[in-house]
Amino acid sequence: MGTMLMEAGWGPPVLPEELNAESPRTVERIHRAYLEAGADVIETNSFGGSTLKLSHRGIGEMAFELAYKAALIAREAAGSSALVAGSVGPLGLLVEPLGDLSLEEAISAFAPQVRGLVEGGVDFVLFETMMDLMEVKAAVLALKRWVGDFPFAVSFTFEQGGSTVTGTPPSVAAAFARSVGAFAVGANCGFGPSAYRKVLEELSSSGMPLIFYPNAGVKGEEGYLEPEAFAEETLRVLEGIPVWAVGGCCGTTPAHIRALRERLGEVRGFRPSDRRPPLEVCSRSRLAVADERSPVLLVGERINVSRKGPLQDEVRSGLFRALREEAISQERAGAMALDVNVGLPEIDRVFAMRRAVSEVQKVSSLPVSVDSDELEVLEAGLAVACGVPILNSLSLRGEVLERGIELARTYGAVPVVLLLDEAGVPETLEERVRLLEELSSRLEELHFPRERVLVDCLTLAVGASPEGPKVALRAIEEASAMGFRTIMGISNVSHGMPGRSVLNAAFYAMAVSRGLSAVIANPMDPNFMDVYFASNLLVGRDRDASAYVRRFGSRAQGPSRPQASASPEGAEAKASQRLFEAVVRGLSDGVEELAEAALEEVGEPLELVERVLIPALEEVGRRYERCEYFLPNLIMSAGCARAVSEVVSRALRSRGMERRSRGKVVLATVYGDLHDLGKNIVKMVLENHGYEVLDLGKDVKRSRIFEAIEEHDPDVVGLSALMTTTMREMAEVTREIKERGYRARVIVGGACVTPSFARSIGADGYSKDAVTAARLVGRLLSGEEGFIAEV
Repeated sequence: MGTMLMEAGWGPPVLPEELNAESPRTVERIHRAYLEAGADVIETNSFGGSTLKLSHRGIGEMAFELAYKAALIAREAAGSSALVAGSVGPLGLLVEPLGDLSLEEAISAFAPQVRGLVEGGVDFVLFETMMDLMEVKAAVLALKRWVGDFPFAVSFTFEQGGSTVTGTPPSVAAAFARSVGAFAVGANCGFGPSAYRKVLEELSSSGMPLIFYPNAGVKGEEGYLEPEAFAEETLRVLEGIPVWAVGGCCGTTPAHIRALRERLGEVRGFRPSDRRPPLEVCSRSRLAVADERSPVLLVGERINVSRKGPLQDEVRSGLFRALREEAISQERAGAMALDVNVGLPEIDRVFAMRRAVSEVQKVSSLPVSVDSDELEVLEAGLAVACGVPILNSLSLRGEVLERGIELARTYGAVPVVLLLDEAGVPETLEERVRLLEELSSRLEELHFPRERVLVDCLTLAVGASPEGPKVALRAIEEASAMGFRTIMGISNVSHGMPGRSVLNAAFYAMAVSRGLSAVIANPMDPNFMDVYFASNLLVGRDRDASAYVRRFGSRAQGPSRPQASASPEGAEAKASQRLFEAVVRGLSDGVEELAEAALEEVGEPLELVERVLIPALEEVGRRYERCEYFLPNLIMSAGCARAVSEVVSRALRSRGMERRSRGKVVLATVYGDLHDLGKNIVKMVLENHGYEVLDLGKDVKRSRIFEAIEEHDPDVVGLSALMTTTMREMAEVTREIKERGYRARVIVGGACVTPSFARSIGADGYSKDAVTAARLVGRLLSGEEGFIAEV
């Protein structure tokens, strides 16, 4: 839409959405041009129509009106001959925990937009160009809360490494989209068709309807795909991959759609699969599966305040260090998800659960299991859980199941249902089968698929009920035969008995042989873990024995040599080593005290920076470039680095010294562009590398940029533009900086900016992301001449 609006005369600072009120016929003509080219689906002119985006122009209160008019215009053009997708793009701000925007604030920002689109007559809502699962969660919750049950699809934009900038791979994106209720998942924007093959293969393997609409590029620039070339490349990438819809994003025109339409017969259409879908849970970056072929889903049990110890004491006092340590330890030990239970009667459990889940997600990449018997506590945890969490647990008592299933549907969670009702835990197999049949019937009435439910068949302690374990094992068989996946807290069987580890492991092996899908257990118990890997192999859940060999192969070879440390030279001392690791991993607990101790070891504050802090940040950068780290890792490491820098600054001041800046940088998102997420990350990374940064914000007029240059005399000016429509402004600002004779070197970046474009406008350098921007600035300030592209 933006490309065609520009050709029709639109330009910043007016927002595209304003044309729905000011020039509706212009928008309608563009819709009709796409329809005449053969489009079956057209998108509303509402991509940036959230209250947050519109508020920058002082028209946030018009969000509903502009979205409503956008839908009316598209509906009028399409009639009944084509579908109308209500376009909803990102807010431009990160949602907690990555940013400062709360989930409720994000929901409120999306709400008028989605209401307007639905009331204006769209056929479905398309949440597109998404990068962060928490932002998608907010958008979906806005739709569910303010509209109700309405069709929607989710399309993500992926980086060259195959994940979103926040670290979500396609498999996780698809699992999340399915769980929250999307009818289709897609990939759009980012780059041209050719880079998307692996992403599409992974999305397609989910079995969901697939939408694909890549960029054509910037007309006149190197790499731009003319209509025929765009269609050719898109079809080549889609070879053998079934899709529900194919189209174009940035830079595409009706001619591109016509070229695709003429060759549509070469595209393999989507057909629903009769394959039973797996049960999936996920975090922002990790997917865990419970099905008949995968290893048993192992949920770590140790974050549970029912056990006396430091964890219980700290949670009672509102502290969470022990909880974070348990999360880290269990992930290292092999857990695939983490159960979180903060059910102390004397505390605010709603607050504690919200905080506990947030703290776990800061230090662990695993999915979470929100564990409580109180629905309001469960909802508090589900609200802040990123991805597809486990809801642990519901029962068949009263209306608990119905209310809990509604929570699971709203938040996209996997519910655990205990086989118990008002009469308690059934002692006989017949009673448990009756409850399974009741559960099946009630789920059918609720239209909730049993494939998304974990049934806990509940074992009684063998010391108190000798027949209890046998009944539980047979109940697992019955549940599996009825199409349910099953889960069990394995340590219940050994309660009150000696040799608990052996009993737990033995009972687990028996349960797996009966079809157990998931287990809540202690991954720190080596006996249990040995049996866990052996059992997976023996029941066909480790088909090539790779996991088993990794577990036991090294034992046959004898002790392994110690691995070389990745720490910097000179950081061998304990505190320095631990500080290095803390910054690399983004572990903020006690980092200031650790920095103080490391400072005592190295002696001089600037030595701490050169020998520990900078090498740690460089290691973070290397992991980011290898696609081992993503935006959340950068943010957490940056927080640690800031804390260390503050310790260094205090130490320097106490010596009557100051930390010298490595250089001065002015940053700005150019006039007419309201996107500054990438620029904000660049600022954070540059500051942590010791540069002084003046951030002018977004939608910055040229005059303000020139004033800042004249006032602060920076070494480098960094310009950002996300949209093809604002790249012209970037070119003009760069040209005028050069004409005015400022000494500052100019670097540029942004989603649609390319090295060739940067060179063509006279910029001194181009960087693709924040990590390469820091390296680019360093090269420029070292005196390196000529155009530099850090890719």
